[in-house]
Amino acid sequence: MQTDDKKREFILSYLETQLNQINLKVVRQLIEFGKNNNYSAPDILSELVSMDQKHEKILTATFELDYVDGVKLFSNRARHWLTPDGRNYLRQLKLKESQVIHSNFTPGDAGNTNTAYDGYLSQLIACKDKMQTEADKVTLQEFTIDLRHLLTDSKKLEEGALNKFQPFIERNWRELATPMNPILVELSRRFLFTTTSEIQDK
Repeated sequence: MQTDDKKREFILSYLETQLNQINLKVVRQLIEFGKNNNYSAPDILSELVSMDQKHEKILTATFELDYVDGVKLFSNRARHWLTPDGRNYLRQLKLKESQVIHSNFTPGDAGNTNTAYDGYLSQLIACKDKMQTEADKVTLQEFTIDLRHLLTDSKKLEEGALNKFQPFIERNWRELATPMNPILVELSRRFLFTTTSEIQDK
């Protein structure tokens, strides 16, 4: 997956969660989160302009960028940041990342901590053949990508990080349980137990 695609997936995935919040406060938060992924403010802002209503029509809002006076946002009173074309575009980006992740899995390399859970994630992706609808297949791919990020990210886990997938998981738990169990155990361990260094600091 190309660097620009990853950047766009990061931006659009965040904006997609900000319903009824079409304002510059969200843009400032996006820029702050972007710093954790080594994206600068100009990186984020230039992508927002490229994807706005005047250009690619991926976003519902329009931006005017002035590096002296700042950024201006013009909203059409939409409830979502992404247009229907934008949501389709984001699904394509997530599908592309899912395919890259799937092709890079090396289940036999259990000694490498970065790939310790790739086997389970690979099994999880393989469950798409058991999904009853195309929508569930796409959701499974998005869910696997989010799990991959949670397992490889050193940041503290947040409560409710996977809430949006709850109906999907409950509907398909029988098919997903086997590869999901060790992943959930690892995420629970990280969430419930403090590290030795944190205990010593107290």
